[in-house]
Amino acid sequence: MIGLNLRLHWIYVPYLSSGRSIRLQINTVIMNPNLDDVDRKILRELQTDGRASFRDISSRIGVSTPTVSARVQAMTDMGLIKGYSTLLDADMLGQVSVILTINAKPSHLEDVYERLMEDEMVRQIFILSDSRLLCMLSFYNQVKYKMFIETISKIPEILSMDASMILKAPKENQRAALTDEAGLLIRCYYCGHMIHDEGVKIKMDGKYHYLCCPVCSKLYKEKYEKLRKSA
Repeated sequence: MIGLNLRLHWIYVPYLSSGRSIRLQINTVIMNPNLDDVDRKILRELQTDGRASFRDISSRIGVSTPTVSARVQAMTDMGLIKGYSTLLDADMLGQVSVILTINAKPSHLEDVYERLMEDEMVRQIFILSDSRLLCMLSFYNQVKYKMFIETISKIPEILSMDASMILKAPKENQRAALTDEAGLLIRCYYCGHMIHDEGVKIKMDGKYHYLCCPVCSKLYKEKYEKLRKSA
């Protein structure tokens, strides 16, 4: 599991109005971001049945119900568990599914991405190499599909497109493949660097925030407080 312990840190930071450094005391919760066998077992159970109760999961994997609850909450707080949704059969709804590859101008890739995100018929988008986007689309009929293609073909930042209709989907799983080698990658909320070995976990306004070191933790708190006061 994500190990936690409390440590007292003394850090030296530059004092803004002078060339001197001041010593600051920071109490931080140090975390070791990793997944153990229990975490993986819980995640596999949830991937198999997102409606399973914590009690059912605990009986199947041999741990207590509070353990399952605490671990699910921790993995939800850090964003590993994004949520729970109902999977619908597109074929039974009479939908036509299409894979669309888009080549866009490199400098406007994000603009095209944001534009496509607004359309409900665009079910998934992946940013690929060479300034390409891969989109999974679903439509109720060919007319709506053609209207969509005609609309986005007018976007000047799109250079070319290639579409293929999905005839069958023999295998349709979540993108996250949970193997025994699966680790945990968390980016620092302040500097954006990947958190390795040990990181800092702080709680503000009922939500946990993850930082790579005590310095980023302090700077993030200051930035957070300024944003909250100006809101």
